[in-house]
Amino acid sequence: MKDAAVNKKPAPAGLLNIVKTYSFVLVFLVIYIVYASVSGGFALGAAMNVFRHSAVIGVILTFAGAAMLVKLLPEKGDLLFILGSIVAVIFGVILLCTYFSFVIYYDDEGFLYKAWGHGKQEFRYSQIRGQRSLLTRGGVNTILFVGDEEINLYSALQNLNAFLSKAFFKWCAAKGIDPDSVENNPRMATYFPDPDPAKPQDGGQ
Repeated sequence: MKDAAVNKKPAPAGLLNIVKTYSFVLVFLVIYIVYASVSGGFALGAAMNVFRHSAVIGVILTFAGAAMLVKLLPEKGDLLFILGSIVAVIFGVILLCTYFSFVIYYDDEGFLYKAWGHGKQEFRYSQIRGQRSLLTRGGVNTILFVGDEEINLYSALQNLNAFLSKAFFKWCAAKGIDPDSVENNPRMATYFPDPDPAKPQDGGQ
């Protein structure tokens, strides 16, 4: 009886061994679930989020690093691998924080803008004043002028054109504007006119 009690492993230790043995399976499942949810639009196509691939990479780094730490720390593994795993977890968490720090939820009435440092702000489509786009090395950088706010949007944003297209038609309906009368360029993610169009120079001056 005493030998049986000695040989019997505590439940937490047995669970830890299972996690260590099949950690790669858990990492794969988590990556697949997150990637599937991110690729699906994260809210049935009614949300726009930033840099979907940063979320996938963040999950890979975080869970792979954590799995390596679970395996190496009890065995007092190589210090270099332990430090590398810690760095992977840190960078993974940073990427995930970046992903979840910016999101726009939108529907037929308006949209909710959430960003780090700005809190949550709700807008109506009728509050949109215009848009200005720039082509950069990283893609298209566009500024949406809403009320007194300037919202920076990037071509890497998931569902960017879907959001801008919906906002444009709802804006036209609210303002009583014919959509065909407004010049836009979906390839440049530009749907709204510039709020401050360049004034033509006076030829007499």
